[in-house]
This record gives sequence, C-alpha cells and structure tokens, in this order.
Amino acid sequence: MNTNELPSAAFVCNHSPNFNASSALASDLAITPRQSPFPIYCLPAVSQGSAWELINNVGIPPEMAATTLLSCMAASVQGSFDVEPVPGMRVPLSLMTLIVAPSGSGKTVVENRLTAGIKKFEGEMREKYDRDWVQYQSAMDAHTAERKAILGLLKEQTKAGKDTEYVRQQLSELDSNSPPVPKLAKIISKNTTLAGIEDSASLNWPNIFVSQDEAAHFLEKRFEDLISIANSTWSGSPISVDTNKRKLFVKEPRITWHLQVQPKAFERFMRKAGIRFLDEGLLPRTQFTYVEPSQYQPGTLVNQQWAATDVFNELCYEHLLASVSETGIPVAKNVLKLDAQAHALLDQERQRINSMKSPGGPLFYQQELCAKASDTIIRISAINHVFNNGVGDIPAQCVMNAIEIFTWFANEQIRVFTPAPKPPQEWCDANLLLRWLANFVRTHNQLCIQKNHLLKQGPRATRSSARLNAALLLLWQQGILQEHVPEGSKATFILLHPNAFQPYQIAQLLNQNLAFPS
Repeated sequence: MNTNELPSAAFVCNHSPNFNASSALASDLAITPRQSPFPIYCLPAVSQGSAWELINNVGIPPEMAATTLLSCMAASVQGSFDVEPVPGMRVPLSLMTLIVAPSGSGKTVVENRLTAGIKKFEGEMREKYDRDWVQYQSAMDAHTAERKAILGLLKEQTKAGKDTEYVRQQLSELDSNSPPVPKLAKIISKNTTLAGIEDSASLNWPNIFVSQDEAAHFLEKRFEDLISIANSTWSGSPISVDTNKRKLFVKEPRITWHLQVQPKAFERFMRKAGIRFLDEGLLPRTQFTYVEPSQYQPGTLVNQQWAATDVFNELCYEHLLASVSETGIPVAKNVLKLDAQAHALLDQERQRINSMKSPGGPLFYQQELCAKASDTIIRISAINHVFNNGVGDIPAQCVMNAIEIFTWFANEQIRVFTPAPKPPQEWCDANLLLRWLANFVRTHNQLCIQKNHLLKQGPRATRSSARLNAALLLLWQQGILQEHVPEGSKATFILLHPNAFQPYQIAQLLNQNLAFPS
C-alpha cells in the first residue's frame, strides 16, 4: 500500500440534521448495521495471530478480541513510553476501551487469556516485594535504633547546655537517608473506587490497568469516579491525591481502562447518565464496540493452539519488566516520535477530518469525536509500533494502520449512538397509504377506489393533492396500482393490482408496526 495515500475507509456520519442526544437516549439504542468487520490486519503480527486464535478457539467476534488485545497492549507499554507528536508535547500510551457484549459471549475467558502475561509480572513483583519488605523492616529497625541513640545524645547535650549543632546535623542526615519504602508493582486494579485507584497510583504504582469484565455496577455506581479520574489522568499530567493522613503527588499517572458490560445494563446506564457520557468527553476518547453475534464457532479443545497468544503474553510480561528500574521504581519513559512520512500522513488526515466536520459536512455533528481523532491515532500508532519491539521513529505504516483502526471505532460509535435518519416523507406517506388500501380491500372486497375518495377519507397525512400524488407515484413505480380515467368521465380512479392484495399480503400489511405512524 502506498504510504502517501489515505486508506479508502473513512468514517462518515449518517447523522440526522435534527439529531438531539436527549431524544436519542430516551429509548433503547437504535443501532444501524455494521458496514465492515474490525481490521485485524492493522494490528501487530503477534496480536493478529492471537486474535485469530481467540476467534477460532473461543468463537468470539473479531471486534471483542481486537479491543481486548489493544487494551492489554496499552497497559503493558504505558509505563515505559510516551509519544511526542510535536516538540514539547508528550502524549501517554494509555487507552480507554468499552465492550458491550451479552452474557456468555466469552468476555471473561478472553480477558483471562490475554492478561496472563500481566499476572505473571505481578506474581514476580509480589515475590520481590515480599523479599524487599523483610529487608526494609530490618533496615527500619536499625534506623529506628540509631535515631533513638542520636535523640538520647541530643537530650543529654541539651540538658548539659552543650552545643548540639553537630548532633542535630547527624539526626537530619539520618532522617534524609531513611530506608525507602518498597513499592509493589501491581498493574491490575481490583479496587475501582476513586480512592482505590488514587491509592494505587500514589502509594504503589503509577501505571494501572482498570479491567472489569462485568462493569454494570461500576458504571452505575461509580460513574462520577470514572469521569473524575479519567479526565484528570488522560493527558498524563501530574495529579495530587488527598488521603486521610497526607497529600500525595503522582508525577506521571498512566491508567488504561477496559470495561465490558452487558447490553441491557449499558442501555440502562445510557438512559440514566448517557448525556454526560456523550458530552463530557468520555465517549469520544473511548474505543467502543457493541459486539454483534459471532459467526465463529468454538474449536474443539483437543485441536486448540495458543502459540501466538503465549508469545503475546510473553511480550506483555517483558514490556512490564522493562518499566521497572533496578531499584524497583518506575523507569524514566522513552519518548517516541513520528518519522517525516508519518507526520505528513497524520497532517493529511487532520485536514480531511477538518473538512468533513465543517458546516454541512458529514461529520458536522461529530465535533467531539473529530477533536479527539488525532490524539487517538497517535496513541494507537505508538502502541502498535513499540509493542512489536519496533525500533526508531514511528513509521507511516503504523500511522496508516492506526487511522484504519480509529476509523472503525469511530464508525462503531456513530452507528450505535446516531439514530438512523427518517426516510423521505413520500416513503412514509406511501407506507401509510398502502396499509390503508389493504384495509379497504379487506372491508369492501373491491380493487377500485375513486381518487377523490382518498383525498377525503384516506390517511390524514395524504389528504392533500401534493402528498397523495407523491405517494401514489411511488406505489405505481412498485407495480401496486395505476390511475384510470374512464372514457367520458372526469373522475380519476385508482385500480389496485390483484397480485399485491392477496389475503396473506393484506394480513402482513395490517400486522406491520410502522416506524412512522400517522
């Protein structure tokens, strides 16, 4: 593929000009059909292999496998790398992902498979922490004894009226060199309250993976926490954390969110808090998918192969190991940059999106999504590049793949949260008129009716010549009826085609639930 060309896929909004978020959320989500499957081929090679193993072995849809892979990749590399799209501006490699999928679709199985490398790292870090804690306690015992001795000497010299400057200096030096408290490098956060996440970031480890395979309770009860911590840490800027005992400062918080929820629970959440989810910047930052029924069947256990997934987990483990220094603290982050072609491609994509979000453009009603596009593309580009142990600057191919991944997620948001536009008025009128005619045939047992009768007694919506004629034209084009003026008469009659009004067809028409009733 020519790296100077944009991919053909483009996210185009089918937004109704009269769209209102409040009315859209007053009922269940109106989801339009998905246009294309997730582009698995845009992931790193090892992640592609793992995705297909999950699809073929577990039978999950591609979008579920890919979204979980992306979140695990981000959680593994966010502690070691940032990306610098322009000089002086650093962007974290953290992501927010949200999967809506029914019970039994494989959410827990997939998460367990893809977090094995993270859990292996946590297990080793726990063992190291336990050893370090024993040494820390011994060092603290010695420190406490030494401090006690110095304080005793200070007390004696003070009583004797002697100069205590030297002793005070010894005490100050001792206190400034007190043994460092060991940090437990724990990535997966189980306590998902705001206090729990802040405690993990400040007291233990600043790189966190908030993963919930049943996030209904989290969204319904802790949505305020989600808004607060997500907005304050998204840019990676320092945050201050107030605890009961002291105020702590987290220099570089990195949090990747991976939430999974069942459809009914998600629709309930959207009716309750959907406006804030849409309007306060969370959804545009989120890689969102509403999982469709899988076309794949689980493979037999005896034939399942997990070689690529094992390699994927090993890469997660190795990246996490690299995020810890020899002294057990987070490493200084490497800063990734885009090469010249990648910069040009990203600028071209920015211009394309800016043109589509202008008044009258297809993305005019997707301003927030467009505003976050560049940031999301940069993050995904960097994650794909570094996770695959790429060297040097981020190449254009990584940016191109990230554009296609972002495009897919953007279209996914649009198809779920944008109501389908109403069909033209004449289609609605023709639908109403056809049903009225079916009932007329059923009750009068005749296939002919005077046009003037339709104007007076037909559906209320078509009791004007202009709207009636437009509806009749559509039905005539479908071969359902025709107009006829008998010789020597001024009256126009509508002749109904018998093949369109058989008893079973009439029953079907009268049992329809019209999308646009009169």
